[in-house]
Amino acid sequence: MTIKKQNAIELINDCNCIVDENDLANAILWYQSRPTMSKKKIYMYGYYPAVSIGNIKIHVHRLLMQFWLGMKLPFHASVHHINENKLDARKENLSVVINSAHNSNHNRGKRLSEEHRKKISDANHNRKGVKQKKRHNIPNYQLSDLLRFGFSINRIADLYGCDWSTIKSRIHENLELLS
Repeated sequence: MTIKKQNAIELINDCNCIVDENDLANAILWYQSRPTMSKKKIYMYGYYPAVSIGNIKIHVHRLLMQFWLGMKLPFHASVHHINENKLDARKENLSVVINSAHNSNHNRGKRLSEEHRKKISDANHNRKGVKQKKRHNIPNYQLSDLLRFGFSINRIADLYGCDWSTIKSRIHENLELLS
């Protein structure tokens, strides 16, 4: 069926997602390239609520964050649920973080099994005896995106778990990051 005129979008929330339906409808209209069906179903896709736009399935929290920022999020950016409730897609509950920081935040405090500890110990034992200074690997494209998002040097340093001077020196090494 070809739709020629876009009608108001009515959302059917099958998964009890906590969302501002007006914002979600506007985000769907912002994301799509042509008119879509006026009834949209919010359903569980993996562990998160999602909607289908054309033949694309997109998680509600990621779609909303892209809409609020007015741009598509890069692959290395995650949308974090502050209260840990995956069904809560309200604006005050979502924030953008780098994937590596997001994963380490979720894994902090987890206990490792004895088998896993032994594997880590064996791997460390097999390394050469040279101790190296910890180097923070911050790709220029990620740093450029964060600066463009308006993140401060201190905020970026917090995301990567390093000192602000590391970020500042990285920017001065690559002045093209500021443009």
